[in-house]
Amino acid sequence: MTFEQQIQILQEKIASGKLPGKEAQIKMVSDAFKDRYFDIKPNAHTREGAVLILLYPQQQNLHLPLIVRPHTEKGVHSGQVAFPGGKKEKTDPDFVYTALREAQEEVNLDISKVQVLGQLSPLFVFASNFMVYPTLAVMHEKPFLRPNPQEVADIFSTNLTTLQRPETIKKTIIQTPQYTFETPYFDIEGKIVWGATAMMLSELIELAEISS
Repeated sequence: MTFEQQIQILQEKIASGKLPGKEAQIKMVSDAFKDRYFDIKPNAHTREGAVLILLYPQQQNLHLPLIVRPHTEKGVHSGQVAFPGGKKEKTDPDFVYTALREAQEEVNLDISKVQVLGQLSPLFVFASNFMVYPTLAVMHEKPFLRPNPQEVADIFSTNLTTLQRPETIKKTIIQTPQYTFETPYFDIEGKIVWGATAMMLSELIELAEISS
């Protein structure tokens, strides 16, 4: 199947509204939280934000970029792998705009070349009290990305073929200021992709498998 055919099927699946949602997301949640993860709800102080999952072709495969957040003393997601994204500003008309704006600011993405396919399932990240809305988009060429050093320490890429391999999913011990727990993660060339990013990737992978 060509890149274009895969994208068309993904777009049709998103348009149908039949997303894998929580059933796919929960696969990348630690056993320590699985029984109650989705019972934790947003509150009056919850902020809203958006991330951009950008697909592009490379040898007819679906590739996507990921970023590494800089290490900071106070950041809840300090040093973690993520998608470009951030908080929705009052002037942003919608979450798609937020995702594109943040990607432009963080990795210098040329958003004029981006085609939005739709949105995946929203995800409440209780660790940072953020409701995150993932936007799935495509470029028909490999993007030229440059990190904003204030917000991005590194940029790397992976592809759905790699993510779909069972051996890519491993387990590790994570230590946060509040918890120490074992969690599943995607091992991408030695980089640990876990938490909300892994949960969103899990939904994308299942959507791609349903669409194939």
